[in-house]
Amino acid sequence: MKPLSKLHAEAVAKAKTDDEKVKAAAVAMIETPMEMIRAILLKHEQAVIEVMKELSEERDRAVDLLTAEREACAKVCEDIAADNYGELSGRTIPEACATAIRARGQA
Repeated sequence: MKPLSKLHAEAVAKAKTDDEKVKAAAVAMIETPMEMIRAILLKHEQAVIEVMKELSEERDRAVDLLTAEREACAKVCEDIAADNYGELSGRTIPEACATAIRARGQA
């Protein structure tokens, strides 16, 4: 068992009445459990912060992927427009863009 801290040992030694001794002893008794609770809470908070960090990084990756995909889709539409409407086979430019973008998802 862990010995009393200096502060608690002094409190017990200085206690004059039985009531004061009981209070000092009670404070000393909760010292170790409180340290354990602090350690558990610290570990919990560290885990929460780590999860928050991972979620933030995951969100950033998702934003990057969506940005890249949006730019790729815009490029598909720009390429269709740059071809002077190319062979649209009776489709409008928006229809041609939609078809080309959907085709990207099939690849």
